[in-house]
Amino acid sequence: MSRPVFTPRDRWLAVVGLAANLLGLIAASVVIGLPDPWHTANLVLAISAWIPTAVVGIIACIALISRRGWGMVLALVALGLQLLALVPYGIVRLSLLASERSQGLVAVISLVVADVQLIVYWSRALRRQRP
Repeated sequence: MSRPVFTPRDRWLAVVGLAANLLGLIAASVVIGLPDPWHTANLVLAISAWIPTAVVGIIACIALISRRGWGMVLALVALGLQLLALVPYGIVRLSLLASERSQGLVAVISLVVADVQLIVYWSRALRRQRP
């Protein structure tokens, strides 16, 4: 398999992804400390899904910034993990908490759409060939 070709957009997306993953780590630590009726669920999900996803995403973004081909594969793994944790948690939380339905629905749908678009982008980037 030949080495993937990197474009300037790849580097820009990696920098944005690095910032988003660092903010995700901070957000996970804040959510753990918030008093919430869902405190136990938030704690379990943060420890088992959000933090590992953010760490894998940070490593992937650092690899992409350094133009390592395996960073694309790791980015796909991190995005898949995020989708795997976000969809069930979002559905259950939206169905049980009526007060947060409108804002939560917009947030969940936006994140799912962004995740799917990024998965498609990095999958296509893996297939790019040198001219």
